[in-house]
Amino acid sequence: MISSEAPVSATHSSIDKLSKEHIHQEMQEIKARLKSQFQSEPQKLQAFLQLLDELSEFEFGRFLIKNKGALSSYWTWYVILGFAQREITSSLEKSILEKSPAILATRERFGIFQKLLKKHITSNALVCSIPCGSMADLLTLDLSSAIQNVKFVGIDIDSTVFDFAKQIQQQTHNRFSCEFFVKDAWQLDQEDQYDIMTSNGLNIYEKDDEKVVALYRTFYRALKNKGKLICSAFTHPPGGAEMTEWNLSALNHEDINLYLSIIKIILQATWANFRSSEKTCAQLKTAGFTNIEVHWDHLRIFPSFCATKG
Repeated sequence: MISSEAPVSATHSSIDKLSKEHIHQEMQEIKARLKSQFQSEPQKLQAFLQLLDELSEFEFGRFLIKNKGALSSYWTWYVILGFAQREITSSLEKSILEKSPAILATRERFGIFQKLLKKHITSNALVCSIPCGSMADLLTLDLSSAIQNVKFVGIDIDSTVFDFAKQIQQQTHNRFSCEFFVKDAWQLDQEDQYDIMTSNGLNIYEKDDEKVVALYRTFYRALKNKGKLICSAFTHPPGGAEMTEWNLSALNHEDINLYLSIIKIILQATWANFRSSEKTCAQLKTAGFTNIEVHWDHLRIFPSFCATKG
């Protein structure tokens, strides 16, 4: 369960706020590709073109079109917490937010991260989120009043996200001190600093397995002995060459088809790199971590991992 004591309403920048004019070129390119791809299947073509037009009618959909399904810090926050403070008028947006397997798993993953954080954060802990984005995983955390003198550190390569995180910090009246640093996660020159580190997203954008292991080694160095890394991975969806771990019996086939139609056919997302839970455990082990726990969302799409240094 997501533990936010009060609703948080955050504004988004012009980078996230897109009009139809901003996506005109992408719309034309997608339509031309679909017409070429499905010229012998007019019914499918019409269905995909209609779906594309519906996506362009709402702000979240326009961002998906512009960025091929990849989410910014704001829109990640939006699908987890922010949508609850807005009136959703598009039936397609409502369906995506309420039924899309990846978004449901993202929301549940967020709750699992917070559950693990509540389990492992103790007084005087130094906790780092990298890449921090909105840092909502820490800033909306409801910790016991007995836990004192905790410090949160947000690290991101994009300094513009810090203003967004500070909005959330102010609105949640977070009682712990926060610091923010601009750093490339792979170039993190820290050793034995943190009691806990959380990381969500970076490994999904990296195709090279050796670079993912290098990232985990960087986290390993930055943690104190017996420190905890809480991270996640995106498992293979159905329909590909790799065996899926998705819990297909818990999913509606129409919801899966809608998700795959948008991500694979319309947006042709190539940024997502999928890894089995077994591979992620092996990569964490190669980086030096022990006592690796796998915490599954009920759809088995976006598992969380809790690993120990030393």
